[in-house]
Amino acid sequence: VATGAEQMCAMADVAQVPTSMAKGADLMSSQMQANLTAAKEARKRTELDAQLLANRIALLKQEEEKAWKKIEETRKRANEIVELRTQNELKFNAKEESYKAKWQSIRNAQAQNTMSREQAKAMRDETRRSLLDKKQQNAQNTKHQSQQILLQKKAREEADHDSNKQRSNYLKQMKDEAKRRMEENQLAQMEKIREDCEARTAQEEALRARTDSLVAKMEKEEMELIQRLQNTQTVQRNAYEELEAALGQSTQPGMASVRKPGIRVGAVGGKMPLETDEPRPAA
Repeated sequence: VATGAEQMCAMADVAQVPTSMAKGADLMSSQMQANLTAAKEARKRTELDAQLLANRIALLKQEEEKAWKKIEETRKRANEIVELRTQNELKFNAKEESYKAKWQSIRNAQAQNTMSREQAKAMRDETRRSLLDKKQQNAQNTKHQSQQILLQKKAREEADHDSNKQRSNYLKQMKDEAKRRMEENQLAQMEKIREDCEARTAQEEALRARTDSLVAKMEKEEMELIQRLQNTQTVQRNAYEELEAALGQSTQPGMASVRKPGIRVGAVGGKMPLETDEPRPAA
């Protein structure tokens, strides 16, 4: 950029140039200003593309954190399901033991009542027989009565054994059926959780692939724009050289010299944007 003194000198020199040369200088200044504006706009677009890429990277990181939170929640839920199943099994076992104790108490009471009734009946019969029969018959009747009591007791014991066995088989079947249904429900829930996790993982992979493709496309476009800008600057330098050659053939005293634009290269975001260092037109 020219200083204030240089601008004043340039204005004095331009005042001495013929009208046709002044028009050429104005045209050259307008062209340089347009090139500068185009270069700045290209740089701004490149910076905007870099910012967009950074925003998308931050968004992908947030999505990854959400996915890990979902995984932790799923693991926590699985542990809760296992704990709940253990508690249910303990409650079921306690209830089964309570049922067994209750049925055993009922059977014992029934057996005791039956035995009491039978004993009372036997005692009444024995009393009547003792009053009616002779002493010789009392011994035979007592023996016969004892045999009957033993047979009845054995029959009751066999009946109780069969009843207990049937009850035990029934309770075992009920327990196995409840356990099977519980395991089926838990397996279905775990399968659903696994499918959800796989679907989310596939979705994240698809998003990552699409983002990688977009970034590659944008980087290719950026390189093409840089190449086009370099080609434009080459054409600009050639135009300056032609103009300088034309001015050199018709040089007059006091004519202002024309400088070629310098090129500065700076690294921005890992790329190589180009800026032209060209003189500004005189005010």
